[in-house]
Amino acid sequence: MAAVTAALAGCTPSIAGGPNLARYDSVTTAYFAGGYVPSRMEAYHTATSEVDRRALRNSIVLSAMGSIDIQYAKFSAELTQESQGVPFIATLTSLSLSGAGTLAATKTAKTVLATVDTGIKGAHAAYDKSILSEKTIQFLQKQMRANRNGVRSSILDKLALDTAAYPLELALMDVNDYASAGTITAGLIGIDEQTSQLLARTEETRTEAIYAYAADEASGLILDYLRSGDAARQAVLEWLRRNDIDTDLTQFVHAPQFATARRRFAEARGLKKPG
Repeated sequence: MAAVTAALAGCTPSIAGGPNLARYDSVTTAYFAGGYVPSRMEAYHTATSEVDRRALRNSIVLSAMGSIDIQYAKFSAELTQESQGVPFIATLTSLSLSGAGTLAATKTAKTVLATVDTGIKGAHAAYDKSILSEKTIQFLQKQMRANRNGVRSSILDKLALDTAAYPLELALMDVNDYASAGTITAGLIGIDEQTSQLLARTEETRTEAIYAYAADEASGLILDYLRSGDAARQAVLEWLRRNDIDTDLTQFVHAPQFATARRRFAEARGLKKPG
């Protein structure tokens, strides 16, 4: 089983996660690493013209960000493989062993293969139950990308400033924030913040009262009128505005305190039961 698993992990495109970029990574890693060496930072401080300082600052910052991007890409790929690799391998291995059990010539061989297959299926079932964890990894990856995009855009905008307004030291602090934005901790914090904001918005708009459907005859007439189209909806809202009735359509149609206003509106629009 271990041999089959290792073989699958090495040759299956879905497990590999993408093409082999080892050569590209080695070249770009070396290039970016050479862009923010101490000698270039020293050159920034000794440069006599603003043009040279800005060019060096931008090159140093972009090189550092490029190095971070390469490491983040590897980290993200490993997270994806961690979430999908084992269940996928377990499925294929289980199918292989099931077939081998059917074709095995001896009872002993069948028993051994069936036992191993049962163990694999049990492990696969456990991973199926952990689908929430897999989805969590996907949410984290999306949040980390969102975090990185925000910091990245901020840095690129600031690189248009002169070095007095945006010195290298400040830029490197932002680069550190860029690196931190691609961590699981930052992803969790981002998800928590978004959830908190959404909760706050929904709490503000949550309906606390329950109204009886078509509380009176006027309610039914107005509901029928509203179903005629958007023009009717706008007419009701305009009537509420002209009569200084501060409420929404749901409360106006159903809430008992607007019974008199509903009758007035029905009379004003000539709303009556058919036939």
